[in-house]
Amino acid sequence: MTSEMPFSSAKALDRYLSNHSSRFAFNGQAFEEWQNQFTSSLKEYLGPFPEEPSQLNAQVVSTEKFEKFTLHKVVYYSRQDSSVPAYLLVPHKIKEKSPAVLCIHGHVPEGKADLVFGDGKFGIPYGRELAEKGIVTLCPDNAGMGERAHPSGGCDFLWRRLNLLGYDLTGYRVYDLIRGVDYLQGLPEVDETRIGVAGLSGGCWLGIVHAALDCRIQAAILSGYFTTFAQTSWFGHCICHHPKGIGELCDIPDIAGLIAPRPIFIEWGDQDKSRPVHPAFETAQKIYSAANAEDRITLHEFDGGHVFLGQRSIPWLIQELSG
Repeated sequence: MTSEMPFSSAKALDRYLSNHSSRFAFNGQAFEEWQNQFTSSLKEYLGPFPEEPSQLNAQVVSTEKFEKFTLHKVVYYSRQDSSVPAYLLVPHKIKEKSPAVLCIHGHVPEGKADLVFGDGKFGIPYGRELAEKGIVTLCPDNAGMGERAHPSGGCDFLWRRLNLLGYDLTGYRVYDLIRGVDYLQGLPEVDETRIGVAGLSGGCWLGIVHAALDCRIQAAILSGYFTTFAQTSWFGHCICHHPKGIGELCDIPDIAGLIAPRPIFIEWGDQDKSRPVHPAFETAQKIYSAANAEDRITLHEFDGGHVFLGQRSIPWLIQELSG
């Protein structure tokens, strides 16, 4: 016999969610106090991070010239025992220290290659696009993707092992990005005070967290995953977007609010229904207003799907880093 009793926990969890509030949800608090306390707690949730950075020991392993830029395959160490392969694109026309952008790839098996050689499935290959417009770009592989993938699996495999050891996958990847900025700042072509980030999808998620924790990021394009946990993670999405217990602490737009007053440009295709930008944008907008930076957050909604459009965002980023 089959039971008619409601043994599933789904409805109960939905009720819990309706009554849930996060510890650092922004509710009009004094901005600077909220920002300082939240940043400290977020680091604890996503850490531990190494106390001291290891030597980058960077090396160029290959070089190829294209019409408007030179592409270097580089490898550097984010931790003493963890190397990161990346593409470094240096425009030919650079004659002095110039802006640079750390380009973060989305949730694609090709990893960094999609940022340079992508076929348009996820929009323009923004690492290449920025380089062709005169911006130095660094396109690293995220842990578990591209050349850093493992035969046993990607995000799920890494998340389980890191979780067992007391680490978080988002934090692990964000620290790699922080070291990517260290690498950029050491390049003779780069003005270390004019560094931005750009990311689509999973790269948007990492870009939000990275820019929130790394004040060296001066501006950010956040495309395709500026949303809320209740609208995405609650229904699925990859486990790499799920830091353990993060909903107790905050929501995605709260993290984005930590970037204020530095400028952010948000892109969203209106056919990307499973990653809605509303009400996340309005929440972040309120935080920016509290930081007296309401003019530093921009949203471009376009007719399209889950892609990096770049039509308005790339000229915006170049202007922000060049002005």
